[in-house]
Amino acid sequence: MESSRIYYGGTSFDKEELAETKINHRIELEYYSTKEEDDEKTIYGIEVVKKEYKEDGIDVEANNVTNLSNNTNRIEEIINTLKKHKVTPMCLNDVVEDILYTNEVTE
Repeated sequence: MESSRIYYGGTSFDKEELAETKINHRIELEYYSTKEEDDEKTIYGIEVVKKEYKEDGIDVEANNVTNLSNNTNRIEEIINTLKKHKVTPMCLNDVVEDILYTNEVTE
């Protein structure tokens, strides 16, 4: 099975958001769609990467959710929602689960 990922954009926390948490260094989030394909099917997922730029170096945290959909438009919609709300790797699984459940209920 072949795997790849595509960068969909990023965001960062502004000083006001970080002041509430008493963090004084820059934090950036990057959002990717992931793709796994074989001879029979292509399935997409999402990866979120968080980079904290501290005095002593960069801390990187990442998380991904695989096997979400075979529809790239659906993946893009979910990623746009994650970016809008600045979802971190730690919250990714719960938020994606909520998004999928909410859409199942409303459709």
